[in-house]
Amino acid sequence: MASKSATQIKTSLEAETYPYSVRFYTFEPKFPVYPYITIIKTLPQATTSQDITDTTKTEAFEIKLHVRYNRSQADEEADQTTIENTILSAVETQDFGTSYLFMESKRWQRSAIDGSRGGVYGSESSIIITITEKTSTSGSGILGAETTLAISGGSTITILALDQVEGASLVSHHQDTGEIFRDIGEFERGAITITYESTNSIDSEISTIRDTGDDKNITLTKKGTAKKFVVKFGGTTKRGQFDNIERATTALYVQGTWT
Repeated sequence: MASKSATQIKTSLEAETYPYSVRFYTFEPKFPVYPYITIIKTLPQATTSQDITDTTKTEAFEIKLHVRYNRSQADEEADQTTIENTILSAVETQDFGTSYLFMESKRWQRSAIDGSRGGVYGSESSIIITITEKTSTSGSGILGAETTLAISGGSTITILALDQVEGASLVSHHQDTGEIFRDIGEFERGAITITYESTNSIDSEISTIRDTGDDKNITLTKKGTAKKFVVKFGGTTKRGQFDNIERATTALYVQGTWT
């Protein structure tokens, strides 16, 4: 992934509006003047795991807000919360250079400033941002995130899971000697099963296509290579639970191709 520097994040945060003047650093100042914010890359981009097919890279930043209390604690904490929310909103819009969003974790945590540091009374807010990127080890493998299905004249669906079946099924028979031979029994043009995020608009669109029973042109794109199929939409199953986004799985049956 195209790694982001602490300086780039610092520049974007400096453009935001805060309740009062705040200094920004990409290092821990020796003689700090409060309030100030540090942005430090705590985990430089590194390959955290790799096997024959998959490579996972991770990097992390820590943004820390240092506040010295000069007013009532209630007033200081109210402004501190405003700054935290502003920084979080700014970070949410950052492009950290990943091709796709596999995982980003962000969590604020507060702690009191160590009183031994010049008798300062205040607190520190720390947020650690961890970014994960996944790629093909060979560079040629097809990552699931690189797969989309476009309905002609309709939506483009991001595929969360994909199963494809195509080709011949074989029928076996044997001679009196016991030797087994196989012949082609049936030839499957293609059966495609896709899993995707269930939304009212996509569910309605697929339901309308399925209920008409008509053939539909689709384009299945994998790692930039597109294949155009004429399909019939089959059944859809859905699964959701209280703490997860509902997913739908639909079967498509290839009737041919189109240009």
